[in-house]
Amino acid sequence: MVTTRGQRRTVDELGEELFLDIGDVATKRWRFAILLTLASVIATAGVLTDSTATVIGAMIVAPLGTPIIGTAFGIVISDLQRVIASAVTVVLGAAAVVAIGWLLAALLPDVVPLAQNGQVTGRTSPGLIDLVAAIATGFAGAYGLARKDVSDVMPGVAIAISLVPPLAVVGITAHAGDLDGAFGAFQLFASNMLAMIVAGSILFTAYGYARETSDEFNRRWAYVVVGFATLVIVAPLTVTTVQTVRLQNILNRAEEIAVEWAADSNTHVVRTDFEGEDLLIFVEDVDDLPSSDLVSALSGAAPAGTVVIVNRIGGERINVGTVP
Repeated sequence: MVTTRGQRRTVDELGEELFLDIGDVATKRWRFAILLTLASVIATAGVLTDSTATVIGAMIVAPLGTPIIGTAFGIVISDLQRVIASAVTVVLGAAAVVAIGWLLAALLPDVVPLAQNGQVTGRTSPGLIDLVAAIATGFAGAYGLARKDVSDVMPGVAIAISLVPPLAVVGITAHAGDLDGAFGAFQLFASNMLAMIVAGSILFTAYGYARETSDEFNRRWAYVVVGFATLVIVAPLTVTTVQTVRLQNILNRAEEIAVEWAADSNTHVVRTDFEGEDLLIFVEDVDDLPSSDLVSALSGAAPAGTVVIVNRIGGERINVGTVP
């Protein structure tokens, strides 16, 4: 157990900080609702305009991490009522963010195509690395809350953990009819949420809060539920990560082969990418394409049956006049 009693917050102090149904309940709930609404609008606007700075601003404003860490703390102190209340707050808050994202996507113009929007594409294919980062962030958040002398880490925690932006992406992609993208963004939120609960539960237990309560039954079953939910999240993240690494290795090898294929001509390989199951090779060329067989060279590097498409980019700029 970590022995830092002098700087450790008491159970009552942490409860006042994390539970919305303790103390001035009305003020806490209104503040949570107002900040979450503003964060949702900021995040959605930032995603739609592909603005990283705006999305970071939404992360700082968003209060959704409080009931998530509150769920972890409720588990550790075996307060089932507070666990349920915090979990319900998270669910309702998440639903509100998705709804606001969907509504604003319907009302605001499509400034950046979603397929080219880094704020969207970066949140629709989460992997194990995202989970590792979320777990570390959860430890940092719980540590900052448990101790009185390190509360200044919380703004950094708010920036590091991605909660409201992926929910905004869920609403935006759902409005666009991209259900796969919406599911991927929700996976990112769910994995981050569970990582925070797991990390928070471990750290609060290490700080001795579990020893201050006597009811073991609720806590043990809560650990089982959280552990099972984590496994459910980890499995698809593992599959996604393996697929991403595999595809990137194929693309890297395909680009190496394409560069060798184009070496004896004026053709310049720009990049390679997958479009569905088709392998696209983007080239800039002046003369005809190389005469050597690119498909045969790719045998063994790309999956059998892969359609290879060379996308020629002329690179010529022509001034066609001035608009009257």
